[in-house]
Amino acid sequence: MKLMKKDCFFIGLSVVSLLAHACLLPEMPDIVPTHWGFDGTVNGYSNKYVTLFLAALPCILFFFMKLLPCIDPRKKSYTLHKKAYDVFIYTMTLFLICLTWATDAVIFGLPVRIEQVVPVAVGILFLAIGNYMPQLRTNYTMGIKTPWTLESEYVWKKTHAMGGVLFCIMGILLILSGVFPSRLMTVLAFGFILAGTLWLYVYSWLVYRKQSGS
Repeated sequence: MKLMKKDCFFIGLSVVSLLAHACLLPEMPDIVPTHWGFDGTVNGYSNKYVTLFLAALPCILFFFMKLLPCIDPRKKSYTLHKKAYDVFIYTMTLFLICLTWATDAVIFGLPVRIEQVVPVAVGILFLAIGNYMPQLRTNYTMGIKTPWTLESEYVWKKTHAMGGVLFCIMGILLILSGVFPSRLMTVLAFGFILAGTLWLYVYSWLVYRKQSGS
């Protein structure tokens, strides 16, 4: 596993975030909120040490994602979509760090609306994935893995081109549901995500049928 300068930056950022969180841990109450409903109401509590694990997730996930190409049977694909894969790792790292500090802010009573922060953060993540999804090549780790995309490189490319568009739309809807929170926006965003996910599965089958002439 070879680390680049950008990798070192995000590893350092994750470690600094973890250490800063550890410094705040003694000031937290023993039981803290760790789960919220769509309306921002707290519906789950945990021991404060659970937040330490959550703060460590960015670093853990970073190294896990860096190791995956080494064990993927189609590891050669990662040299073809290295930029897209790196963008996903970096964006996911920032996403998890953002959620860590949003949670800490709520714990310490700061005026952070978690029901707005989370949809916006997830929406940005979806936009990043959508923009780079068409660059992905066949692999067993990341992407739209259906029986038909894994069977045919052509079906993989067509499905991921469609997926890129749909993920960007999903991202925009999620951001809007965070900026303009309402039941209608939430239903619209999650309804489109569900419908879009199902459509990508069906679409890959339709493209495969057309390609094979069956």
